[in-house]
Amino acid sequence: MDLRHLRYVVAAARNGSFSAAGHELNVRQPIISKRIRELEDELGVFLFDRATSGARLTPTGEEFVVGARRIIDAFQPLSERAKASGAGRTGRLVIGFYRSMSSGCFRAALSTFRGKFPGVDVELLEASYIELKAGVMSGTIDLAIVVGDTGKTELLDSMPLWSAQLMVALPEDHALAEKATIYWPELKGERFLVSHDDPGADIRNVILRHLAAPSDHPEIAMRQLSRESILAEVASGQGISLLCEGAQLVPGQGVVLRPVHDGNGGIRLGYIACSRPDNSNPVLKNFFDMFPR
Repeated sequence: MDLRHLRYVVAAARNGSFSAAGHELNVRQPIISKRIRELEDELGVFLFDRATSGARLTPTGEEFVVGARRIIDAFQPLSERAKASGAGRTGRLVIGFYRSMSSGCFRAALSTFRGKFPGVDVELLEASYIELKAGVMSGTIDLAIVVGDTGKTELLDSMPLWSAQLMVALPEDHALAEKATIYWPELKGERFLVSHDDPGADIRNVILRHLAAPSDHPEIAMRQLSRESILAEVASGQGISLLCEGAQLVPGQGVVLRPVHDGNGGIRLGYIACSRPDNSNPVLKNFFDMFPR
């Protein structure tokens, strides 16, 4: 017995004949008759009384059709859910990202994805780069969004997502606070406060890359502090800091953000998504499809 047999029985009962059932289902009448007979032989009972005028349910057949309809009605939503899951319209997606990441692009992409796929449960996980990479490798995280270029993560696939403008956080009474744009030479001699949390290491490398001359003497103080605590230190005059655009400042915090430029324009940090090459989660493909290749 399979679902096809049940559909034939229900259609024959609804139409009162095997030929009419075949017409409804676009199946030849002899096939309908044969399959129903096979079912009756399997069950050891007659479901229909056959006559030249058509086919009528037996008392046993009437009881059988009630249960058959329930099974068919329950199968339809089950089938639709399975198809939706296979197409990535439902399911679960675990996204890992830096604790200190505040990119507006990330928030916008997340909002767009959730709006397009409301049936997907998106679970967010904040961790360090080492923890994110381990989570992706072990399969507990579907994708990790980190700062870097494609190829940064060995053994993992990576895809470029977006880039974010690098901003300098200054005390509001700093001599450069009135400027709309800050250039690297103007930051010589400053004390940079950088969090040990990722992407702190990437920020430190950016500072050294642009202020590496012996005369620049960049002072970089690595601190085991959150982004919010770093900004509080900046407000109190303990130094300046760098972070990506989109960071939220508390009104009255005493900090201003200004874009940092070099001779070629603004400095941007690229973000990539890393995933295991063998990750078969269909939701993952739908997430990647939001970004132009």
